[in-house]
Amino acid sequence: MVLVGAWLCLQLLSRHGRNLGSNISRSLRRPVLIGLGLTLYGTWITHHINQRVDVMEQQLLNRLAASLVIVTISWAVLNVGNTILESASMRRWLQMDNEQDEAMLVNLLGRLYTIVALLITTAVLMVNFGIPSAAIATLLGGAGIGFTFATQQISQNFLSGFMLFFNRPFKEGDWINTDNLQGTVESIGWYYTRIRTFDRRPLHIPNSIFATKPIENPGQMYNRRILANISLRYEDINKVAGITHEVKKHLQHHPQIDQEQIILVNFNQWDASSINMMVYCFTKTTVWAEWLEIQQSIFLDIAGIVRRSGADFAFNCMTLYPASSSTPKQWTALIPQDAS
Repeated sequence: MVLVGAWLCLQLLSRHGRNLGSNISRSLRRPVLIGLGLTLYGTWITHHINQRVDVMEQQLLNRLAASLVIVTISWAVLNVGNTILESASMRRWLQMDNEQDEAMLVNLLGRLYTIVALLITTAVLMVNFGIPSAAIATLLGGAGIGFTFATQQISQNFLSGFMLFFNRPFKEGDWINTDNLQGTVESIGWYYTRIRTFDRRPLHIPNSIFATKPIENPGQMYNRRILANISLRYEDINKVAGITHEVKKHLQHHPQIDQEQIILVNFNQWDASSINMMVYCFTKTTVWAEWLEIQQSIFLDIAGIVRRSGADFAFNCMTLYPASSSTPKQWTALIPQDAS
């Protein structure tokens, strides 16, 4: 009758209650029906057995029945707490604008709540079996130290997961690069972080890696850089000053170039077969696809400026002057870039 009454109450709450009440009633259904059922029948069986056993066995059976009650309550408390943490009311109370940060905080609170509830349940069960409180505290402390040393790598990964939330070097959805491992963060778990590489493969990285390795987060950068060394011919050296001036002027008036950042266009290197002009600037966008389009447009504009000035781009070559001829003639031989 008790089980039937509990089931009816939970059904009414789940159907006619508000959102939070319905969710709580659904989370209580299994603990109440299964746990309460085991407790009632266990107590009933214990009551009948107690009439045929001695005092010591009666105490043990009573403690087993009480343990069923404790486990049932702990199960219900865990379900209710996690339901509240995941509810819309909790999210409104947190008042966080970023949904990803909000999800990470809810996940962290859920972990802490589960750990605390399990520790309290363990301590209550030990007290129920007659273990003194001082011994329980000593035992849990020693077990914690021993467990930490025995599972040092696991503990390091676990604590690094908390560090990732409090320090927030990255969040879910960010593109990161650490220890030559790069991809988009999909989830930050207890033990590892799952990222999706650029070839769409899942990659699971232990959280301890982030505690000892530098983390690059391109998603948090302010600009993207354009850096190029453009090779011009030696015979166009008298035109280099005009070319660099025109290119720099073009960049200073380009709508997609951040004018608050440094812009450099200079002749900066004597190479074996060319004189090199450095182009250095930053785009306003940080989106990779947009940056590629802007960079391509600027490179084509620079090519147009070079051609309009009457100059041209250089390639690796060697000029030979024969010594036996009274009137030197010049031959230009093309050589590959990797030739000595």
